[in-house]
Amino acid sequence: MDKLFKKFIETSCSPEEEEEVTQFILDPSNDATIKEWMKDYWDLPYSKKDKIHHRQINIEKIRKNVLAAISESDVFETTKKKKNPLPVVFMTRSWYSVAAAILILVCTGLLFNIIYSTQRATDVSTKNTHRYTKDIAAPKGSFPILTLANGQKIALKSIDAGVITAEGNIKINKTQNGSIVYEEQINAIATNNTISLPKGSIPLRLVLADGTAIWLNAASSITYPTAFTGSERKVSITGEAYFEVAHNAKMPFYVTHNDMTVRVYGTHFNVSTYQHESSNKVTLLEGSVSVSMGYNQVKLKPGEQADVTNGSIGINKNVDIEEVMAWKNGRFYFNGTDLKTIMHQVENYYNVQVEFKDDINYEFYAKVDRQINISEFLKKLELTNLVHFTIEGNKVIVRK
Repeated sequence: MDKLFKKFIETSCSPEEEEEVTQFILDPSNDATIKEWMKDYWDLPYSKKDKIHHRQINIEKIRKNVLAAISESDVFETTKKKKNPLPVVFMTRSWYSVAAAILILVCTGLLFNIIYSTQRATDVSTKNTHRYTKDIAAPKGSFPILTLANGQKIALKSIDAGVITAEGNIKINKTQNGSIVYEEQINAIATNNTISLPKGSIPLRLVLADGTAIWLNAASSITYPTAFTGSERKVSITGEAYFEVAHNAKMPFYVTHNDMTVRVYGTHFNVSTYQHESSNKVTLLEGSVSVSMGYNQVKLKPGEQADVTNGSIGINKNVDIEEVMAWKNGRFYFNGTDLKTIMHQVENYYNVQVEFKDDINYEFYAKVDRQINISEFLKKLELTNLVHFTIEGNKVIVRK
């Protein structure tokens, strides 16, 4: 049944298979299974003001209402407006799919009060085609700029694999897959280098002279020593980076951003410091780190996230690691994310400007592969009928 449900979600079922899945969904005893299925397929928003959790919903009552509605018409529309209506979702399939989809939404704690006909969805699709005549492809590579200690800048995308340069008896190599690797030599002279990764880039992997591996996200930069001497290892970042730090108890590793310092005890963690975000976030996957800002300091356990805002540090113990690491793993993942945050990610990844014409106060859930064109990404959000987009050159216009 798992494979059959996947086909149902991807709209590739035969009529017989579709009916089989629907009958399974209509059985109240299968609600727990349906909830588990939906964890990998949710792509739906809900209103920040009108959150409804499944514990507050009488599933059996809604089930009866759905069955009564579909007995009257193949497709239906609720015309009675509520005081605070919930978001709208288009359904483009048979009444079986309508019934199943509504019950799935109920089981995931989301109730949508309007369902439109196939023709309405087709009309929107046609309008999308007109508004997306200028498409933008996903980036095919990274375009890092390496700045050496003497100020020389090297566009690494244009350099073939092999030794890029040698500085202070340090060899800087580029691998076949585009990673930048520092190779420390005997009697190395340490200098500082900076790698900047512009918007419109896929993540870049950097390996420092001590073996520490770092993945840099688009619109980010990192400054680091070409060799490590003395009693500590220290790097500074802007934007976002994921670290797998080589263990060296005698030489602790530090990551800094402005007044925030992360002390590392040999570990895997993610640091996000984008200016457009309301706070800096440090998320620990393995090992141990401490995060300090001024006189405030916290120590994290795996699965926890430090939230640094205006000098104060809070700890989120229920962080979604998959969401945090989605950028490194080649996907967009939104787990109750507001549209402005989503569009900031779109700006960084597709290298576009985003202009909001309306305030859209909803949170979205989605898992989307990063290899798709921007029009495909935007169309997925438009299926909610909460937001609409137009591409004008290198600008994405956002409207209700």
